[in-house]
Amino acid sequence: MEILSNTEALSHCRQLSILIDEVIQKSDNRLLFSDFMDLALYSPTLGYYTGGAMKLGSKGDFITAPEISPYFGASIAETISPVIQHFRAGRHIAKILEFGAGSGALAASILLQLHQLNTLPHVYQILEVSPDLQERQKTHLQQFIKEHQIPVAIEWLSAMPVEFDGVILANEVIDAFPVDLIIKKADGWYYRGITQNPHASSPSFSDHWIWIDYQKVPMEDLPTYLRENDTDLPVGYQTETHLRAQSWIAMIAKSLRQGLLMTIDYGFPAKEYYHPQRAQGTIIAHHQHHSINDLFYLPGLCDLTAHVEWTSLNQVALNEGLDLIAYLSQGAYLLDAGIGQLLLSNADINDPMRFLPQSNALQKLISEAEMGELFKVAAWSMNRLKDDSLDELLNTLPGFRGRMRLL
Repeated sequence: MEILSNTEALSHCRQLSILIDEVIQKSDNRLLFSDFMDLALYSPTLGYYTGGAMKLGSKGDFITAPEISPYFGASIAETISPVIQHFRAGRHIAKILEFGAGSGALAASILLQLHQLNTLPHVYQILEVSPDLQERQKTHLQQFIKEHQIPVAIEWLSAMPVEFDGVILANEVIDAFPVDLIIKKADGWYYRGITQNPHASSPSFSDHWIWIDYQKVPMEDLPTYLRENDTDLPVGYQTETHLRAQSWIAMIAKSLRQGLLMTIDYGFPAKEYYHPQRAQGTIIAHHQHHSINDLFYLPGLCDLTAHVEWTSLNQVALNEGLDLIAYLSQGAYLLDAGIGQLLLSNADINDPMRFLPQSNALQKLISEAEMGELFKVAAWSMNRLKDDSLDELLNTLPGFRGRMRLL
């Protein structure tokens, strides 16, 4: 791949590499990969998500489903509309909380459709760690609700509320949590770490750090599937564990008093995730719509991401009191939520110049060859107040009426 020549961008990478090196030096000259990934993504003003670089859209590093088609968000609105209506009818403050709202495209399409359904929440909250994205969201959404005369309050939060009733959304959020890389040795599993390379010379920082084996992974930190199927995998097999994502869902379970948690992300159940042929795991870097196997390439300018391992995540959710109400492919979810009807109701099939691009966008979202199969929709409910009518409602939502996949 061509090395980025922008002097300012390379200076940004150099500043982040110096910061990481300082952390390594203070940590006995070694660093867990998950800590490296955390610094690369979230270091204040220098990390990928906190450094202010363009990340989303055709000029960024990836395009998310809400930017491909507004009917993606409209479909989610069809799913959550009955839940919002339930809270409004019970004279609650009806809330939606979105984690990592990106460009604000998902919030905009959800609010527009809920406005048309006359089931707007009282408040739409956003928890966003990127100052740059937060400013983009404010500019876009405040103008959007004014233009479309949508009577809703939008709030930006800095932390998860201690107690929450309503709908929580996370689209392509879990894949951005730092993961631990682990490798199988003859005597068990070991964490992977990094240390400085004294002979580094690459202008792209590809050889700035070198891999080392860290401490042995405690048995209780291994996914259940790896503990039970260890003999199926060869020595040298490398993969990921997702303790930070699991901590995140445990935090939400403690906060969510009653309502719905809906997540959408790419990933596999454990049996597929830890397949013998997936011997290097799923971790990868992204830069300007390219996938890069080199995880050290242009630190701070590359996104680092791993697929979601849904089985372990669900085990934590269930242990924390959440109930799984849906796990299915994105394509199956969108079709059951009515994305096809949304297109036909809003687009003119007699105008091919407008209709065909919208139809092609939907195909990208639902096709098994595109995003329809790799991306999964998983949803959990919480009902600490034992509201039977809420339980009945949550198990019949549009999008979740098909057959649940196996976890």
